[in-house]
Amino acid sequence: MQREITENIKKINARIDEACFSIARNKDEITLIAVSKKKSYEVIQIAMKNGVNDFGENYAQELQDKVHQINSDNIVWHFIGPIQSNKLKVIANCADWVHTLDREKIIKKLDSECNKLNKKVNACIQINISSEISKSGCDQEDLFDLAKLVESMENINLRGIMALPKLTNDKKEREFMMQSVKNLSIELQSIYPHANAISLGTTSDFEDAIINGSNMIRIGESIFGKRL
Repeated sequence: MQREITENIKKINARIDEACFSIARNKDEITLIAVSKKKSYEVIQIAMKNGVNDFGENYAQELQDKVHQINSDNIVWHFIGPIQSNKLKVIANCADWVHTLDREKIIKKLDSECNKLNKKVNACIQINISSEISKSGCDQEDLFDLAKLVESMENINLRGIMALPKLTNDKKEREFMMQSVKNLSIELQSIYPHANAISLGTTSDFEDAIINGSNMIRIGESIFGKRL
């Protein structure tokens, strides 16, 4: 297991380097988030030994368990799953980043819970770029109202946007969706220059995402193998 994960991370880093080289981009701009949901503490520690410090979790309780079990100041924890209002206390307590803000109620409650902890959390607004009923995320036209709200919160740092484009084998369609995310990011940064994070790209499409502007990629399967 250790050797497999080590080799997988080497391969991912080589592919990141190649994607960045193809567009003359600095590879240091890219944050690799290892999606560790349903994975053991042991494999997270193997990834850490191979230079991975950012980990993404989809479930609040699992995030809490891992934060307490591993208890490392070297890990940056990213909450990347849909947010349930009753889990915000846990998310506020355990996450360094929240990628999936998509509605007013959640934003205000997250700020309130962070305020109780005297803590600030980094956040991205999730956009439903493909307008899929099955996916979380705000409509594109609501992005700037939500960004204004997040920016007004004392305990949330607006850092950028996140998207999960529809899975498709059509390269042109995939690139169109990714370019749409990039264009929204550029527009957002014209108002809030510090909101420059683009959380986009997973195991199946991270190279295209990097080429189309992403600077945070979320990869699980290609690092840890298929979830059982």
